[in-house]
Amino acid sequence: MPESPKFYATIAVSSKQAVSVEYERMHLRLTPERLTGRLSGNLVALQALHVGSGALSPPELLGLDIPDVSLVKAFARNGEQRIIPGSALKGAFRSLVELFTESCVCKTRIRWTGDERARHGECQYRHRALCPACKLFGAMGYQGQVRFEDALQQDGSAILCLVPPQYQPRANRDYRRYYPHALVDSRDPIWPLEAVPVGTRFTLRAQFTNLSEGELGLLLIALGQGEWALCPKVGAGKSSGLGAVRIEELTVERMLADQIYKDYESTAAWTPVEPSECIEAAGSLYLPDVLRTLGRDLADIAIVGVSR
Repeated sequence: MPESPKFYATIAVSSKQAVSVEYERMHLRLTPERLTGRLSGNLVALQALHVGSGALSPPELLGLDIPDVSLVKAFARNGEQRIIPGSALKGAFRSLVELFTESCVCKTRIRWTGDERARHGECQYRHRALCPACKLFGAMGYQGQVRFEDALQQDGSAILCLVPPQYQPRANRDYRRYYPHALVDSRDPIWPLEAVPVGTRFTLRAQFTNLSEGELGLLLIALGQGEWALCPKVGAGKSSGLGAVRIEELTVERMLADQIYKDYESTAAWTPVEPSECIEAAGSLYLPDVLRTLGRDLADIAIVGVSR
């Protein structure tokens, strides 16, 4: 067992289960037997939240009255409105799905060779076989079935958060890393971030195409549905008490392709999806022991973290 720092935990890497890509899931047409639709809800910050734009800005330009700080890492924006980019949401939820399914180890500095590449290496569509996470979110040469829109902040408040220096984590061949809400890096916080406070709400919108019930169930589990009620981490400072979110008021609807153009309003073409049925159908696709662990460590708790 490798030594694990106190501000993150690990899950053992399992061999990926890559299977042939079904023709029915392709983007050429909507398959009636599969689920195509949309989901919407609210994303609520349980901890202070920072999703960076990559820019450093004077705090007064960000609306922060912090006279002793000259530059702050700015929050991502669309114009003047703070947003969580859809790519950041997709990455956060993909990471969770990779943890609790038999999926590849995607986007790593590890160079897999020989048998290790076959067991853990990143999926590529040219091999015509994809793991559960790659089928949902995409792979090299393959467009994913799930698309997240940018999440817009619903109120305008912001705070300054200080976190310890952040460095690229070391790659590990045997373990995946995740950040329990209760574990916080105790080093001196010195890096200033523009963040939004606990309780801030963002809109959540996404679309999905040609999913099986079980695949939609995996996505819903990552979104906090089911008995595990996961609250994922989003953005920077995950090891420093930042980033935990909860999905509230989630609505999932299926589009009936044969009805969508028959009525100008097209309301009859949308029908509710029962999340519990999809989660039950996903039973053979997830790792129960891992989900129980994640349900314990990513439970619905609010920790303010390091802010001022």
